Amino acid sequence: MSKRITAFILLLILLLPYNLLLSQEIYLRLTDYGGGKINLCIEPFITTNMSDISITRIQNIKNIIKNDLEYSLYFQIYSDTISLKKSDNQGITLKGSADHSQLSIVLEDFASHEKISQQEYEITEKIREIAHKISDDIVEILTGEKGVASTKVVFSYKTSSGKELAIIDYDGFNFMHLTKNKRFNLFPAWAPDGKRILFSTYTTDRLNIYLFDLEKRKITTTSSFQGLNFAPSWSPDGWKICLTLTKDGNAEIYLLDLRNKKMNRLTYNRAIDTSPAFSPNSREITFVSDRIGNPQIYVMDIHGGNVRRLTFHGNYNTSPAWSPRGDIIAYVSREKDNSQQIYVTDPYDFSPVRLTFDRNNEEPTWSPDGLHIVFTSNRSGRYELYTMNWDGSRQRKLTSGITANAPDWSPISK
Repeated sequence: MSKRITAFILLLILLLPYNLLLSQEIYLRLTDYGGGKINLCIEPFITTNMSDISITRIQNIKNIIKNDLEYSLYFQIYSDTISLKKSDNQGITLKGSADHSQLSIVLEDFASHEKISQQEYEITEKIREIAHKISDDIVEILTGEKGVASTKVVFSYKTSSGKELAIIDYDGFNFMHLTKNKRFNLFPAWAPDGKRILFSTYTTDRLNIYLFDLEKRKITTTSSFQGLNFAPSWSPDGWKICLTLTKDGNAEIYLLDLRNKKMNRLTYNRAIDTSPAFSPNSREITFVSDRIGNPQIYVMDIHGGNVRRLTFHGNYNTSPAWSPRGDIIAYVSREKDNSQQIYVTDPYDFSPVRLTFDRNNEEPTWSPDGLHIVFTSNRSGRYELYTMNWDGSRQRKLTSGITANAPDWSPISK
């Protein structure tokens, strides 16, 4: 290595904050130990001169943080330092102290007692929002990765007059109505900036695609060609969308540039082509086609060329969803017993792995960190939302009491 390169690297290191270097050093050391998870002891939070109600609020924040960090897959959580000592003193302690207006969160290396970080948070009535923010900060400080605790899920749910759109937190709390138009609102798709949602709605004679601006609370028309306009999918940069149109006679996939409104047709086939989904690098699009007589998943480049068949397992495969990490595609396959089950596979070397087994499981979509999947299942007797880890473990229900479908996970707020 030349002296100039060595000096440049040294300069970069010197410019990094000490706490950041310390946290990354600890992370590298700890993830090499114990199968890649960081040992984290969450000590009881200290409360000073607080009412019983305020103390309960702080305890709830601590519990939410614990649940968030366990869900993240980055941590092995301990409730006391005695258990941590059994791990060769390798780990982090999380300490909290609160008064009536502020909560201080301190991270320390357990072995050396060196302080990694200290953050102050204002205490408000929105305790779940505060806790999720703290959790995401902890994930980023200790791993360098963005946490998903503050993300949300948009979905469609059945009402007496149609289907409406709603949003919930990633853990199922804070249900919020998005539409109340008493129509059939379908296929919500969150923009990469987290500020807009595409969706389809039936009008008098067609199914149109609309754009919901969450900040302005304004809805505008994106695509309203004769026939069906549906299944929108955002490009990772947020400037283009793939969509399915039937304006030329049958379902074909098109690419729409939102800046100049230019529309390019990508598929030319007598069969049905639908359900497009971008790869994370925007170079390819996966989609569903029944061009061989039954639905299978294919991949094409951004211009519609170099089409290749991806799935060769079973005779009915749909709902492809490309992981944000780019290394896995989730999809749905119909089994011999006619149940619908979720699989994952390598995008370039078909090697299916089944993730679900109980009743019907459909419509997978990824968390923005690529470590979790939200999906629909009727295992409770009606279709509701569930999440699971990327490998199918830790499946849990998000919604209750409503019939839900078509979930889409929000990006991480910037």
